[in-house]
Amino acid sequence: MFLMNEVALIILSIIAFIVIISVIIALHELGHFIVATKFKVLCYEYSIGMGPIIYKKKSEKSETQFSIRAIPLGGYVSMAGEDILADDIKKEASVGINFDDDDKVSEIILDPNQDAQARGKCTDIDLIGKDQDELYITLDVDGEENQYIVNQNATYIFEKNSRLQIAPYERTIDAKPVWQRILVYLAGPLMNFILAIFIYLIVAFSTGVQDLSSNKIGGVSENYPAYGILQEGDEIKSVNGKNISSWTDYQNVSSEIYNRYETTLTLKIVRDNEEKEYVIEAYTGYNSIGLSNYNLNQEELKLQTIPGTDVKGLKVGVVGLRYKNSSDEKYEKNITKDDYITEIVIDNGEKIALTSWGQLSKLLKEKTYDKESHEVRFTYYHKNGDNYEKIDSSECKIIEPYTSEVLESQNIVNITNYIGIKSTYHFDFLGCVGQAFSNFWNDFTLIFRTLKLLIAPSGVRQIGVQNLSSFVGIFAMIKKYIASGFLTLLSFAAMLSVNIGIVNLLPIPALDGGKILFALIELITKKKLPKKVEIIINVVFYVLLLGLLVYVTYNDILRL
Repeated sequence: MFLMNEVALIILSIIAFIVIISVIIALHELGHFIVATKFKVLCYEYSIGMGPIIYKKKSEKSETQFSIRAIPLGGYVSMAGEDILADDIKKEASVGINFDDDDKVSEIILDPNQDAQARGKCTDIDLIGKDQDELYITLDVDGEENQYIVNQNATYIFEKNSRLQIAPYERTIDAKPVWQRILVYLAGPLMNFILAIFIYLIVAFSTGVQDLSSNKIGGVSENYPAYGILQEGDEIKSVNGKNISSWTDYQNVSSEIYNRYETTLTLKIVRDNEEKEYVIEAYTGYNSIGLSNYNLNQEELKLQTIPGTDVKGLKVGVVGLRYKNSSDEKYEKNITKDDYITEIVIDNGEKIALTSWGQLSKLLKEKTYDKESHEVRFTYYHKNGDNYEKIDSSECKIIEPYTSEVLESQNIVNITNYIGIKSTYHFDFLGCVGQAFSNFWNDFTLIFRTLKLLIAPSGVRQIGVQNLSSFVGIFAMIKKYIASGFLTLLSFAAMLSVNIGIVNLLPIPALDGGKILFALIELITKKKLPKKVEIIINVVFYVLLLGLLVYVTYNDILRL
């Protein structure tokens, strides 16, 4: 049964991954396409996906072929002027032509095996018309040169009947004013931002906003301390002796308790007109090092005597410890779930006996939550067969806490405490709209804070290229978010859309931001970069970005 559920989750994750990536990229490219066609730029193809074509359609009235390709990890709009087509026909090359009803050339046949109304050697040609002159082609047919006027909408015909409409200069992206080009390149990321806001509006209107004026419990999360003790609809009257009349009161009082490094909450609640009192131990998580007591029962959250010993320790729950790379082989032991930590060593080698999770919170808050690098090690007991084996701190792998700069940039609180209760929610139109735009702004600024950690000078470099995620990492995250519910998955899709939009705006050649940069340079210098030079620069950066993608994907696979 477990295997079937896991297989179903993987299949669902693959479907969700393809849908999310395809929608985000399709809308991004649609933004480019809409604005480009508005400015009368000839668009050859609008493609969802990369690689071999599995579906294509082009109506008689449309200049653009709409395609779906086999690899759903990209997409593009092929615009005239983004490559060099003038070299498609060389002088002295054998060319065939067909005519329309006005005796203008409607088809230029480059396939020597196809029939043509006229065929000869090309002696002169202008299919660009940069000065808005008529387009023409001159052919030497049996020793006689003839010049033919070419229709502005004529098409090339290549081998296997492959067709491509010619692009007079005024129909290319290069011919457009700088401001129009910039708008074309901005349109893709703008669509990503619009999509994210739209998704966040859906999420906000689906959930509503917190009713901070109510002191009623809106829900209890499964696998958290309050689950099975408190119930939805319970009215909180007091916490640790302090009266509660609103959810704001509850948040303030519980925060005061946690800030005093206490983890025990005594709640008086009213249920079915009857007052009840419960004592609940909160979960504690240390995001700076990746240690928590999550998924333990209430008794296990207290200081306990380690089985088979007379030593007391704190039982470990879920762990994702951030171990420091060390060449010293003596630090080789990993802390795992259900181990008992008994001592902590921070920097100077002093061993401090642990008596509570609150005490550990105080030590980690005071000694690691700043902008300097620290090292943490634990003495702990690890189950070995039927007994618990003591692992001295001199054998424990070194833990390097994330600095406050890193945590704050990602909106991560260093120490978190939860009992697992939620407020009630209610519909508020303006509140929902405000929540949607607030979520968008948080995502929008998050990537810039992350970029600062990546590239800004720093004495402590804790975030690097190895922390970036590729499509493999995105798939792993989608699999995780599916288990948290549809709205959570939607929120992740919105965040991903914002990230893709901003990354494309970075001033890197081969990305939209690089094209905008070239346009701005032209605006300032009044000189356009030669097309061949621009293409070479873009190709070089495409290769560099591809290398980066391979490296990031490799790291994602290692993490998996």
